[in-house]
Amino acid sequence: MGRKLIYLGCLSSSKYKDTCENGIKLINLIDEEYEVLEEVPCCGALAYHITKEEEMKKHADFVNTWFQENDIDKITTICAGCYQYLTRYYPKLLGDNFKVDVEHLLQFLAKPENLSKLNLKYDGKKMYVCYHDGCHLRNAVVPIIDEPRKIIESIKNIKLHEMENNKLNSICCGSGGGVYSIFKENSDYNTKTIFDQMRRGKILLTACPFCYTAFKRIKNENNIKKPVLKFEDFLMKIINGVDPLNE
Repeated sequence: MGRKLIYLGCLSSSKYKDTCENGIKLINLIDEEYEVLEEVPCCGALAYHITKEEEMKKHADFVNTWFQENDIDKITTICAGCYQYLTRYYPKLLGDNFKVDVEHLLQFLAKPENLSKLNLKYDGKKMYVCYHDGCHLRNAVVPIIDEPRKIIESIKNIKLHEMENNKLNSICCGSGGGVYSIFKENSDYNTKTIFDQMRRGKILLTACPFCYTAFKRIKNENNIKKPVLKFEDFLMKIINGVDPLNE
């Protein structure tokens, strides 16, 4: 039996170290066999659309060889982009040579036996939260749509307020794929529209570090008061008895 790897992703590990620590803690609360290893290679997702396929295959071969040399047969990643790329493109580029079982943190947490272990409870008054369906998750080969809702529904006193555009019809935040770099006004408009749809929601939750980056930027630039939290940060606040309204 191989090793289980927590795959953090380049954006999260470089910019959101506290979020990485929370993701690691959540996973290890359920399964202590999961490991964080040093010098884990980048999956290559951000280069896919600007690089020749033969070059991407070389990189995927390199990453897959690293998995094999480190006896990795299962990955749980906290990055929506890594999940999308590893599950959609690695099988395409490598075929049967890619044998690693990949899942996202939300899939891992939403399993009934894992939710039971976490036994999430919020001791405050009933609070409505909003969840944004990031493109990388809802458009994946195996879409991740129901899982975050199951997790939210499992928490005592926390209720989900669905935004007008949700699930497969959610609005792209405009952060990924170089959109913000080229079409900043369009990206800003999309992100502001998502905030406008919160209404009853007190907190905006996302499971994608790219969406999180866009939301934090627009929140700060427009002095928006409602907190924005990455999903694992929200859950660790609940577990530690910290009011999630306090960012």
